[in-house]
Amino acid sequence: MRTTLVLTTALMLSSLPALAAGAGDSSVFSRPGNVVGLRPGGSAGTLVAQSIAIAHGFISLVARQLQGAEAIDVEGNAPPNAPVTITLLATVSTDVPTIVVSRHDVITDVNGRFGAIIPIASAYERGTILKIVATSLPGIIPTSAQLVINAPNAGANVPLEQTPHPAR
Repeated sequence: MRTTLVLTTALMLSSLPALAAGAGDSSVFSRPGNVVGLRPGGSAGTLVAQSIAIAHGFISLVARQLQGAEAIDVEGNAPPNAPVTITLLATVSTDVPTIVVSRHDVITDVNGRFGAIIPIASAYERGTILKIVATSLPGIIPTSAQLVINAPNAGANVPLEQTPHPAR
């Protein structure tokens, strides 16, 4: 009876964010999409059952550089209430390996929409190719987009950047 109750509870919790599976036990944990059940009254970290939540669908996204900031605006759609991980990868040179700039976790709303404003401070060099990769649960098809980083105030006429500099 206890094992059935724990399994049922574990299955019901499959839509919740990741939780540590044991107090102080870092060897057993759950990740988004994994559900772990612990035996009541047992020692912390006693694994009873594990199931993987599988969703169906795909992710779509649009990314654009924000005017006036070293950041990008990412908006998209995925299955409702699904966790989405947005990973930024930068290619700065053919001689330098691809750089992982950052990872950000978001959750879609009940309509399947998500959005984030993500700083790109470590990939600010003009001409850097920034790849935005969005992934989620097993069964949800990931997607990616690509931007070439420009000046944050593109199109602005700044006197100090004019050649020759204006006389004072």
